[in-house]
Order: sequence, then structure tokens, then C-alpha cells
Amino acid sequence: MPPLNIFAKTLRDQKWQIVGFAFALAAMSSTSVWLWPSVRDSLQNFDIPAAARAFLGSDLDFATGAGYLSGRYFGWTEILAIVYVIIAGTGAIAGEESASTIDLLLAQPVSRRSVILQKLAAIILGLAIIIFGGYAGFLVSVPTVDIAVSLADIAVACANMLPIVIFFFALSLWAGAVAPNRGMAAGVVIAVTTATYFVFTLANGVESLEPVRYATPFYYYGAGLPLVYGIVWWHVGLLLSVSGVLVLLTLRTFERRDVSAGGATDLGLRSVVRRAIAQSTGT
Repeated sequence: MPPLNIFAKTLRDQKWQIVGFAFALAAMSSTSVWLWPSVRDSLQNFDIPAAARAFLGSDLDFATGAGYLSGRYFGWTEILAIVYVIIAGTGAIAGEESASTIDLLLAQPVSRRSVILQKLAAIILGLAIIIFGGYAGFLVSVPTVDIAVSLADIAVACANMLPIVIFFFALSLWAGAVAPNRGMAAGVVIAVTTATYFVFTLANGVESLEPVRYATPFYYYGAGLPLVYGIVWWHVGLLLSVSGVLVLLTLRTFERRDVSAGGATDLGLRSVVRRAIAQSTGT
């Protein structure tokens, strides 16, 4: 098997998902910009409800171009990219098991570590293409509209989406290595994503819960704040560091565990938790 066969096959398998998500983000970014002239005047005297500000997680001035794009686009489109990586990440290992192709894959002259790293590289490249799709929409629309936001600042805000999405990708990859089947892996990651997002938005609107938001990854994403205030680099570093730890746990777990075509669906949640702890700690 050529060295990068798995990388190429993963990209080929994901191509229509990548195209679809990239097109969706491009449509959203371009239409957001083209809508600006029709909403600019009304936003000057519009008081954003407290609940809406809590949902967006900031006190930005939505009457400015940067504030508007922060709320309209960057405040929630990372969720679409997270959906992509959950699908791709849980499919990298657990998907192969559930499809009964894991034995054929591991029978090739390639190490388990190489399998993971090639799939990881291919999916991150796909993610970058999806996020660039959103930026492509800005490239087309911003020059045609009088909006006081530079394409360079928009590029920074788009790049800032990568750490939070990579975090959930790494979590999905690890869940897929630990869980007995793809359904359980996806269910766990979706539950974590939904719970942390709900807690983050709730904590933004309830003063007594405000400290809790620091325990959620979405706080360190900052939504569209980098478009206005710039990137907080230690937030980026924290998300990427935790992602790196999850990738290392994935490599350790996958190299130590037995695999089964069709997925070990007889394992319960308690057994999965015990197996995750044992394989990740080496006990």
C-alpha cells in the first residue's frame, strides 16, 4: 500500500460532504454581507434583547459591520463545521468497525498509528476547505457592499474557527477509538457538544452561573469576538493543547485495543468507560 493511500481515500470518501458544507458556509457568508445594506439603518436604534446577547455570548455592537457579522455568521456557523467533524471523526475508527472494513484496513502493510494520522490529516484538510468555503463567500460579497470590515480581519476570524472545531474532532476521534460502535461514539460527542453549548449560553444570561462558562470549550472560541478585538492566543493554545492530548489518547487506545468487524455492540456504557480508562492509562 502506498504511504498516503489512506489519506487520499479518506479525502475521496469525504469529498461530497466537504463540498456540501463548504457551499453552505459560502452561501451563508455571502448572503450575510449582501443583507447588510438592508438592515444597517434598522440596527442603529435596535436594542438586542438580553436573551439574544446571551445566545451570542457577547455585548458586541451589532450596528457595526464587524459586530453584525460576528452575530450573523461567526456566532453560530462553527456548529455546522462541528457537525462535519463529528461525522468524520466518529467514522474514522468506529465507522470502519461498524462497516466491517476494519480488518481489511489493518491487514494492509501500514501501522495503526499511520492509519490514525493519515485520517486525521485528511479530515483536518477537509475542515480547512470547508472554512475556506465560508471565506470564499466573503471574498465574493465584501467588495460589492459598503461594509467597514477588511477581508484580512475576516480571514483571521475564519481561522479562529479551527481550534474549537479541531477540539471536537479530536474528541470524536477518541470516542470512536473507545466506543464499541459508531452510534455510541456519535451519541456521546453530540451529548457533550450540546450540553457544553447549552451551559455556555445559559451562563452568559445568568449572572450567578457566569463562572461555569469557563469550563466550556465555547468560551475559548469567542464566537465573532476576534473580528472586533483580535485573537486571544492563549485561548487558541488551550484548545489546541487539549486536542493534542485527545489525539495522543486516541493513538494509545487504538494501538492497545482489540478491534472487531461489525462493532462490539454487546458492551454497555459502564464497560466502555472502564475500557477507556484502562486503555488510556495503561492499567
